[in-house]
Amino acid sequence: MGQINDYMCLDGTIPVSALPHVLRRIGELSAEHGLRVGNVFHAGDGNLHPLVLYDASKGEAERAKRLAEEILAACLEVGGALTGEHGVGVDKACSMPSMFSERDLATFERLRR
Repeated sequence: MGQINDYMCLDGTIPVSALPHVLRRIGELSAEHGLRVGNVFHAGDGNLHPLVLYDASKGEAERAKRLAEEILAACLEVGGALTGEHGVGVDKACSMPSMFSERDLATFERLRR
C-alpha cells in the first residue's frame, strides 16, 4: 500500500454484528472526503485496520486525518472502541474524550505518571 499512496493505518474495534453497517459507513465517509480507504480487518473479532489513502504532496494529509477521526467515531457509535491491539498514540489521543469521561482520563494520567 505504501508504494501506491501515503496511508494512515487505523485500529478500531466494533461488534462483529456491526461490520456490514460500519463498512458501508466507511464507504460513505470515503466518498464525502474524496479519499480512498482500503479495508483490512480481522472479520472474526471485529478488529478493523482501514487504510486511509492520501497524497501528502497534494496537501491531503489533514483531510486524511479528519477522515480517520470520523471512521473511529463510526466505530464508537456502534459500541466499539478506539483500538483493539495497537493502543492509543498521539494520533488517537484527541479522540479519547469521545470514549472516556474526564474522570477516566484523569485516572489514566495518574497511572501513567
